Amino acid sequence: MKCINCEQIVEDNHSYCPYCGQKTDLRRLDFNQLMADLWNSFTDTEQGILLTIKQLVYRPGYVARDYISGKRKTYFNPFRYLVVMLAIVLFFVLKFVPLVLDDSNSTPENIDFLHFVFGNLNVFILLMSPIYALLIWLFFRKRQTNFVEILAFSAYLNGQTILFYMLSVVLFLITPSFAGITIVLFGLGICLWLMLAITQFYQTRTLSDILKTAAIVVLAQGITQGIIYISFLISRLRIGN
Repeated sequence: MKCINCEQIVEDNHSYCPYCGQKTDLRRLDFNQLMADLWNSFTDTEQGILLTIKQLVYRPGYVARDYISGKRKTYFNPFRYLVVMLAIVLFFVLKFVPLVLDDSNSTPENIDFLHFVFGNLNVFILLMSPIYALLIWLFFRKRQTNFVEILAFSAYLNGQTILFYMLSVVLFLITPSFAGITIVLFGLGICLWLMLAITQFYQTRTLSDILKTAAIVVLAQGITQGIIYISFLISRLRIGN
């Protein structure tokens, strides 16, 4: 047989590929398989997070498709990747965000809102994964991907988005006078990157599918921003009471 991960020829009686170490009896990605992969990823240090980061920059959809198709020794488990990025962003927020807010010329109300957002950033990021997964599944439900596979794809997207946002904060600290331009350019760039990722994942370039990806990104951002704003209003009401 041929190993799905490294494509080397392996004897039929081998349970693991002698070249890359991946199991030879992989099943389609489902919940049980995902949990097994997640556990193995925490106990296996051979996968390269730098390779995953690099590949996700310019071929995010292909990375996710490779992973769900069986190449699970090559990349970080998507949920482990998201958890690692969340841990990094929490440290990042505690270390650098106060500097950003101190340098901000925003009104006190906006400063309060930013403190709320950054204080609950890990929760909002986690919410984005199922939101994106659900929207992608709804718009591309006729494709041969199940919800768990799309959720894994979404975890990669959100993990990498965290990295991009941290880079934007760094640029803000370096060039605070161009903060507005930086936010707009990064926001636009991330939206285009998300569209690229979805079209790569489904291997499509048709106009209708490109419009679907644009709708997914706009809806996901709108739903997320709405949840954040409503949560902020509720927190203010509780403080007021």
